[in-house]
Amino acid sequence: MSRRSRRPPSYGGRYRGQVAVVTGASAGLGAQLCLDLARAGATVIGLARNALRLAALAEELDGASPGSHTVVCDVADTDALRAALGDITATHGRIDLLVNNAAQDPGVRLVDITEQDYRRTFDVNFFAPVAATLAVVPSMLARGAGTIINVSSDGGRLPSPGPGAYPSSKAALSAFSESTSFRLGPKGIHVHVVYPAFMATELGLGALERGLRQPPRLTVRRVETVSRIILAGAGTSSLEISASRLIDIAMVFRYVLPRTYHRGRKRW
Repeated sequence: MSRRSRRPPSYGGRYRGQVAVVTGASAGLGAQLCLDLARAGATVIGLARNALRLAALAEELDGASPGSHTVVCDVADTDALRAALGDITATHGRIDLLVNNAAQDPGVRLVDITEQDYRRTFDVNFFAPVAATLAVVPSMLARGAGTIINVSSDGGRLPSPGPGAYPSSKAALSAFSESTSFRLGPKGIHVHVVYPAFMATELGLGALERGLRQPPRLTVRRVETVSRIILAGAGTSSLEISASRLIDIAMVFRYVLPRTYHRGRKRW
């Protein structure tokens, strides 16, 4: 039995009967979240671009939670994304949980990167979550309930040397999440921003292949672990869901001794 197929906790029945949408669902953390939510009793709709992977995921989802399915959608096309969310709402009556997980890293060196690379990165990593959030918030406000999870990056709060497209898009997502949480939280909508540490996904391994230093062992997490941390923290009063206490400590160090931190970071 694969690790991904092991039954996760039920989370006290928190997700039973809920309608959950997860973007970037075809692999990695997105696929794991879909499966864990389905096994916890949610009706899950996974969105991504890769039709073949989504078809395989759809079979697993339906087996765990009948009615769960997948939708082929490029979230960078916000018109298509809004249409997909509208169709899901029409079919299932509502969206209780939105997980904005889709992400892309242009993987281009600073000397070669173009403005278009930055724009495409922000389209996927920032504007897509914004569009999806704005699409689901009105109905959540009407019900006085809902959860929005935005998967950011530790690079968004502790950027590494490079062109900065990926970390800056994730930093923007974090700021958006925090700002909106102040308005939505008192109205019954939980907003969370996730800092998942390093995962050996296609995105993470691709960064290593391009020259990112191997992260410290204490900052490496399996997708199964991160998925459970997210689902355990979602719906609580905490804005941030962090998978690595070591990175949390590094954040404190950065603010207490910024010059020392930046001297060391330049060499990392």
